[in-house]
Amino acid sequence: MITVTLGERQAQKAIDFITGLKHVKDPWHGCQFELLPWEEQIVTDIYGTLKKDGTRQYRTAYIEIPKKNGKTELMAALGLKQLCADDEWAAEVYGCASDRGQASLAFDVAVEMVDQEPELKKRMRPVLSKHRLIYLPTKSFYQVCSSEAFTKHGLNVSACLFDELHAQPNRDLYDVMSFGSGDARRQPLYFYITTGGKDPERTSIGWEVHEKAESILLGKRNDPTFYPVIYGFDPDNKRIWTGRECEKYKGKGKEAWRDKKIWSMVNPSDGIALRKGAIEESYASAKGNEADELNFQQLRLNIWIKVKHRSGCRLKSGIKTQELLFLKS
Repeated sequence: MITVTLGERQAQKAIDFITGLKHVKDPWHGCQFELLPWEEQIVTDIYGTLKKDGTRQYRTAYIEIPKKNGKTELMAALGLKQLCADDEWAAEVYGCASDRGQASLAFDVAVEMVDQEPELKKRMRPVLSKHRLIYLPTKSFYQVCSSEAFTKHGLNVSACLFDELHAQPNRDLYDVMSFGSGDARRQPLYFYITTGGKDPERTSIGWEVHEKAESILLGKRNDPTFYPVIYGFDPDNKRIWTGRECEKYKGKGKEAWRDKKIWSMVNPSDGIALRKGAIEESYASAKGNEADELNFQQLRLNIWIKVKHRSGCRLKSGIKTQELLFLKS
């Protein structure tokens, strides 16, 4: 007889809810949401790892992944799961980012997912003028927030979906949403899903949380409530991060980021959510232009960029524009 644990049941419940939703964008519009292996592992670990009292062990999930690997759709699905299927009365789910437009991306996808599911739609009341979805059976809501952090004190957060943490201009919104906002909840959950950033001074909140995630994965720091996942290349330490593991890059030189082997390893949705050949096309387009190459490194490989921008300088071409100053680590 096979015994199924409570953790396994909770993980399967989350998977069943998410895969019951449908994709909203071509070429998969109307198709069932099929979790890719890296996504299913994250969902299984977060919802299936429980404490002795039966509540979730993890309170924070940090997921750092290059662009176009499907993070917006995953955030939308997770937001709806927390809104409708987390056994929480009057749940408060917040979608956060540096500006309302960015924060609305996952919310808008969630709205379209609801529109495709008649049984879910009839239980939902959208208030689109306020970027809010209300789930009527439990009087819960999913609300979009942006960086005007001073307006967010006093929230009773059950879940927070924080998009592109690297783009936060300061740590105000992060502090307000993270510290104490969910203390009245049984098992609050905070998702930080982001690409790498441009931070020459290494002082941003994005870099701070990235460093914590990396330290936990390397065994240098312990926080049993924090679940880190990183897909990206660390050229300083020659590490290729592939989720919760990394391997040493054996090549040499500052041009290691041009190695196609790295590209495929740090983009787990390559050839599926991320169109086959798209990375190569991006590289070909960026090649030879310093600014574009830096964008490629940041957005396609999750390399944290160490550059400063200084306006009013002349490049060799004689055109007055911005000069990129490379800083030593």
